Amino acid sequence: MEFPIDSLFHQAMKMTLLMGLLAVNTRAIETVNVVDFCGQTIKGDGMVVNSHKDSKKYYFVTMDTDCHLTMQAASPRDKIQFHFRFFLVYSLLRVAPLSPAPPSPRGSAPLDSPRPDPGPGQGPEDPCHAGSYLQFYDGRERSSPPVGPPLCGKSPPRPVLSTGNYLTLRLVTQGTQPRVDFVGDFTSFRLGFNQSECSGEPYFTCRNGKCIPLSLVCDDKGIDNCGDGSDLEENLTSGCKGGQLVAHTSPPTIATSTGASVLTTAPASTGMNCGAPDSAHNLESATG
Repeated sequence: MEFPIDSLFHQAMKMTLLMGLLAVNTRAIETVNVVDFCGQTIKGDGMVVNSHKDSKKYYFVTMDTDCHLTMQAASPRDKIQFHFRFFLVYSLLRVAPLSPAPPSPRGSAPLDSPRPDPGPGQGPEDPCHAGSYLQFYDGRERSSPPVGPPLCGKSPPRPVLSTGNYLTLRLVTQGTQPRVDFVGDFTSFRLGFNQSECSGEPYFTCRNGKCIPLSLVCDDKGIDNCGDGSDLEENLTSGCKGGQLVAHTSPPTIATSTGASVLTTAPASTGMNCGAPDSAHNLESATG
């Protein structure tokens, strides 16, 4: 029996499309690191941010580092949440304390004499003042208002929230033998208690009232972007099961382009209307 060539071609095309529909697809999240992207701005729905390329394998030990990375939410209406998943930032030997200023000829300084501002990470009342530390700024520059005190130690700090759509992270190593290794992720979000904030756009409504871009639901790294695990639960109306998208959803298109100083990740284009799930599971995020 013979078949026309064009008929065989169309059958092959149909089989290819069918296999594509049946394939299980995951939503990939980009990973960047502070050291390699020093001084740059990254923009997207969310990304994993490591301290350096070999994070979770080797410490970053370069002395006298002063590097910052600015995160920009994908939408001007969104804010940014940064969540640490792994955190080690300290120095084995701290810098020596500043020498006291020489006395004035009369033995005391004038009351109106200016005193230097120690700035973040330098004040003696700050436990991080003599070693390596991180500092967040609520804006796109290091001159923006600091968010909380400098961060150091061996325990992951609390999540950091911006008031706008920029958040800057600064890494400083002081003293000798710095030991820096951290893993975190940032999430673009908006508060969705008022449903009009999220309706009509490709956003997922978390159980805690936040709205996050759909591209972060069921991501391939199992990150809890909602903060309550609702974007990782099974049987979501978005078609998520076990951290993956099932066949009836379309795989997202993620395009990355690098400019002079901006790395932009386009959000996945989809019109799915996702609601909050009814049950919760205690899932542990894994970013490694």
